Amino acid sequence: MLGPERVLPRFYFDIHDGATIRDEIGRVLTSREEVRREALKVALKLLAAEAEDARETALVLTVRDEAGGVSLRIRVVSQVEEH
Repeated sequence: MLGPERVLPRFYFDIHDGATIRDEIGRVLTSREEVRREALKVALKLLAAEAEDARETALVLTVRDEAGGVSLRIRVVSQVEEH
């Protein structure tokens, strides 16, 4: 006999960069370490994309759990000075 299925937690990655983009789909992640790794990857990709077009970039990535609680928040600021 099989035991009850384990429901894996879903986390939502909201982006704030002057405007707010709310994640409605989320990602299934199994541990706090996995949430942190994924959030850092997402934040770095966003920063790279934003910095291509702007000299100054500030963004906040907020990770919510299914209950709406904040699990993690990453603030990234970039200033590009060209001489």
